[in-house]
Amino acid sequence: MAKIYDDAKDKNVAAVLVYKKTSQTKAYKDADLTIQYTTSELQDAFIKGAIIVLEDESMVKPIKFDISSDIGSIYYIKPNGTTATSADIASLVSVADE
Repeated sequence: MAKIYDDAKDKNVAAVLVYKKTSQTKAYKDADLTIQYTTSELQDAFIKGAIIVLEDESMVKPIKFDISSDIGSIYYIKPNGTTATSADIASLVSVADE
């Protein structure tokens, strides 16, 4: 059975926030939208229950994480503004680990 353990740095952490900037698909670590997540950081955030903070300060839970060409992508559901009963899948991306 595979297991994922909390690290000492995770003590008392309820969730990890991932910020989105308007009209961008980059995943940011800070509310000022200046520091982008690396792939390993974004994966760790997803595993530990990330919450994505959107432009309007609403929050969503991610539904999927994957890595392609060393770039991590975290996916979430966002409401479709044209139809009240539909939604779209959107994603945010990291920068490659150095």
